[in-house]
Amino acid sequence: MAIRTAASSGPSCWSFSSMARLLSTVTAFTALAAAPAHARAQAQQQHFSEQPRHGSTASADSAWAPTSVLSTIQLGGSLTRSSAVYSLEKRDSSHGGDSHRWTTAVRGAHQGGWVEATTGKGTSKRKIEMLPAAVDDDLTLYSLDLAPESDSGATSLAVTVSSVQSHQTVPLPAKLAQNAESVYLLWKGDLLAPIAGLPADQRRHVKEIKVRVKTPTPRIVSYETPEGFEAHQQTGSATLTFTSKPGVDFSTLSEQIAAVHFQQPEAVAAIRKLDRIVELSHWGNNLAIQDTIDLFNAGPELDGQFARIDFQKASMMRRQGITAIPSLSLSLPSSASNPYFYDLVGNVSTSHFRSSSSFSSNGILPSQQQKKRNSHTPAVLELKPRYPILGGWNYSFTIGYDLPLGEFVRTRAEKGSGKYLAAVPFLTPIKDVAIDAVRVEIRLPEGARWGFSSSAFYGLGSSQTDSSRPRVCARSDIHVHTPFPMSTVSYPAFVPSLFGKHHTVQEGGAVSWTYLDSTGRPTVVLTKEGCTDMHGGDVLIEYTLPFYVDWFQKPIACASVLASLFVAIALAKRVKTTIPS
Repeated sequence: MAIRTAASSGPSCWSFSSMARLLSTVTAFTALAAAPAHARAQAQQQHFSEQPRHGSTASADSAWAPTSVLSTIQLGGSLTRSSAVYSLEKRDSSHGGDSHRWTTAVRGAHQGGWVEATTGKGTSKRKIEMLPAAVDDDLTLYSLDLAPESDSGATSLAVTVSSVQSHQTVPLPAKLAQNAESVYLLWKGDLLAPIAGLPADQRRHVKEIKVRVKTPTPRIVSYETPEGFEAHQQTGSATLTFTSKPGVDFSTLSEQIAAVHFQQPEAVAAIRKLDRIVELSHWGNNLAIQDTIDLFNAGPELDGQFARIDFQKASMMRRQGITAIPSLSLSLPSSASNPYFYDLVGNVSTSHFRSSSSFSSNGILPSQQQKKRNSHTPAVLELKPRYPILGGWNYSFTIGYDLPLGEFVRTRAEKGSGKYLAAVPFLTPIKDVAIDAVRVEIRLPEGARWGFSSSAFYGLGSSQTDSSRPRVCARSDIHVHTPFPMSTVSYPAFVPSLFGKHHTVQEGGAVSWTYLDSTGRPTVVLTKEGCTDMHGGDVLIEYTLPFYVDWFQKPIACASVLASLFVAIALAKRVKTTIPS
């Protein structure tokens, strides 16, 4: 089985038009961070007021109420994708309520994962701003902004709430022999989850709920249907449909737990921990990325001992990917070069790298070859672990590659200001593979300027909000814009720089040391738990690196070391070590 990466939600290489939009966005963030202290405090207070409140699921009264809900749950791998389409209806004016907002709930969103709300279809599709309103046990309530549609005078509206969550299925049976022919997983869930947390009057307004559960194969071993629903599956179909019974009052109906036992066609891969180190080098014109990955087979555990000969027999019959993870395929940016792959033992030679230029162009007209070269075909890094990863086994390894700095770093518009804007890939998403914990360490060039001011955080929290809202950490000369909320963001400490009165890092703070460093590299550390294949955006970092620091700090540091060495040798030669006669 080869696990292939999903398309990143953010671009790996920037076009000049998108860069212009990003520059304008960060300029607005810079102006916000440069505001007076009382303004920053007011903005910070506004942010914390938007954080979820615990212990309450009472949603705000809204003029909108759902009449029907169509939910789709897609099972497979270590990720579960769900989308609920709400058919909203605007109630009469006698009811009152806010006509611009509507509140819904997502189960398990505070534990991580991806949540997004949209409306419309095709070219008219747009994202809806989601503000976390409250958290109670396993429910997270979000307030959705419906202002554009409500202002247009519409009385009906379709809203789609999509989510991607990890580890929603368990292997059943929990243990399997090495030569097992199939892997089976069990999913259990509440069919009323899309309307959980809604007030009783809105639940009473719902006339029908339909839940479609899609499995990877039509092989569904068994399923359980709650009392308030009816189940239906067409012959040969991989979709099981649960439909609410006519005349059901959802305001009084308790949880409706359904279960589906289905066949999984390949091993269940997951990543327990991913540590990424990104190093920006202006002198080397290079952006180096290194990932340390703890890969884990989350499928049924191996029952008995591992037999290499049985595994080789299964590989000849092309069945080794059912219970084991034999290989991994990563899609890297098209400009990736100098890849490497090693583990605790040493270098692993069972890998193959196909650069973007190595893909064959045979049978393509010359006019189409140029178009293909401009399409940024991703490079592929095919990895084969040192041993097959069976159920319950894990494999820790490290990969890395280089990228040209010019594709990910741009100079700000102010000429000679020394301000730069960098787009750092947060992670390389892998389709249908959950990542439990991610730590990204971004090492800026040595001498990057950091001013001291009270930090202000905007939109950085554990709850998912719409990606259009700014999530910025600002410290004077540095600004970090994250594509989604982070668990934590840490900054370096401050001491006087070698040049001028600007601040740089000190030993003991978030500082990294590499070759020919004299003061260390300022380092931003971001962590996030519960990541999915949708968390592949770019982290935008704006920093200041004065030209005199960039050009002269390393040469002066090296010259000082060499001069000190020459002086030490000269002084040593003047010391007499012989005993005078």
